[in-house]
Amino acid sequence: MLLCCRQLVAQDSSGTKQEVWPEVNLFYKLNDKLRIYALYSATKLKNSSYTDGGFGIYLDYFTLARAREKIGFNTRDSTAGYYLWLRAGYLYSSTPPESEDPFKENTFVTEANVRFHLPYEILLTNKNRFDWRSINGSFEPRYRPRLTVEKDMHTEYLYFTPSIYAEYYVYFHGGGLNRFRISPSIQIKVTSHMEFETYYVHQFDNGKNVNALDAMGLALKFYFKHKEVREKFSKKNKT
Repeated sequence: MLLCCRQLVAQDSSGTKQEVWPEVNLFYKLNDKLRIYALYSATKLKNSSYTDGGFGIYLDYFTLARAREKIGFNTRDSTAGYYLWLRAGYLYSSTPPESEDPFKENTFVTEANVRFHLPYEILLTNKNRFDWRSINGSFEPRYRPRLTVEKDMHTEYLYFTPSIYAEYYVYFHGGGLNRFRISPSIQIKVTSHMEFETYYVHQFDNGKNVNALDAMGLALKFYFKHKEVREKFSKKNKT
């Protein structure tokens, strides 16, 4: 349901890694508060036989609705109209048996997002994500707090959402793997069901265990709704 492929286009163990992350995302809204989000992902390193892949499925729950639900044009599923957004799911990833660096990872994801509606219709999201990871039988959980600022904008012909986030990775098992990333992006509305997003990610160097990283992401996002949700939304627009 969601396809995400990432390719490492250049790698230098002594310098900054260069990566490209193409994605295709699919969301299915069950009702006003529930949404399914599923994914398949893959990674291929250039000039190497290393590959891995994974799949996962998540359930989103939105609650504490705002009095005025609509913000800007962002009505694809009205998620911005809620103060609290919860997510839970499962992710599995592994390498082929013949891989030069084999691993199997099982991750249970729990996430809580709190929304703040700032002046000038700016949306601030405070995400708190816990990855309960088991890698080759070793339990290695991590915590990923993120702050995102975004704003819906439009011209006569174009609807778009610029945003920027800062995220920190805290590895509870230690090992000097903690990392900090920043990412500006722009999301463009293509149709009522599809959006295109391009973003840039920079990861700061953190000693000998975490190299600096520069990545360019390209994502196609598809949004669908249950029949009853579509009918309800259509009636609401007519009134």
